[in-house]
Amino acid sequence: MKVLEFGDKSKRKLILIHGFQMPYQIWNRYIDYFRDNFHVVVLIMPGHYPNHAENFISFSETAKEFEDYYLSVYGREVFAVYAMSMGGVLAATFWQNRRLKIEKIIFDGSPLVSVNRFAEKIMLGFYMNVTAKSRQRNEKTIKRAKRFCPEDCFDDFLKVLDYMTDATIISCIKGVANFKLSDIPGNQNTEIYYFHGTKINELIAKRSALFISKHYKNSVIKCFKGKSHCETMMFFPEQMIEELDKVLSEVR
Repeated sequence: MKVLEFGDKSKRKLILIHGFQMPYQIWNRYIDYFRDNFHVVVLIMPGHYPNHAENFISFSETAKEFEDYYLSVYGREVFAVYAMSMGGVLAATFWQNRRLKIEKIIFDGSPLVSVNRFAEKIMLGFYMNVTAKSRQRNEKTIKRAKRFCPEDCFDDFLKVLDYMTDATIISCIKGVANFKLSDIPGNQNTEIYYFHGTKINELIAKRSALFISKHYKNSVIKCFKGKSHCETMMFFPEQMIEELDKVLSEVR
């Protein structure tokens, strides 16, 4: 695990957590915008480095490592966590561990309900195949991949894949497939927000949103109609920043 920090350390903490196979540079525009008013903390999960390999073991292990660091430097208080896709599993683990006192959590397309073994097998096969072909710079695979990662950090995305081990892919997919958010809040004072799209690759996200809506009565669900998985966050950052400004300034 690595932690990058931006802005005045005395200000309220905004933690950003990337998704599976995403480079930390996916947050560049968010860092530039929010660093003036917040201390921005960007967490890079093991197995997602652009210059060396390291196996991702589990979300619980990564959570403990980050919590230990954060508690030793800043104490328990966290103003907000914004997590995209798989990063939401880590954010939810922080929340349920209760070691950190988090005021707001914003999930974006995060898989917070478990899937069956068949779906897990399909997911694993897909990512193993795409990762291998991306390393080979297969033309068709690269062309398709550009639909899911912005051009300005696509080279960084490929570097992450170049160093990602099979063990990391297996552990990440297994962790996501078997994770289920508890129906008992980790901290009832935490404000929960969930963003998702409506296209077919948001099926798990929509199930997760329904689960949160059912079990967390004070949660806020925001649907981006016609958008795919984390599309607004990645390809329309100005729009997402407007949404985040509303959440971060909202008093409930």
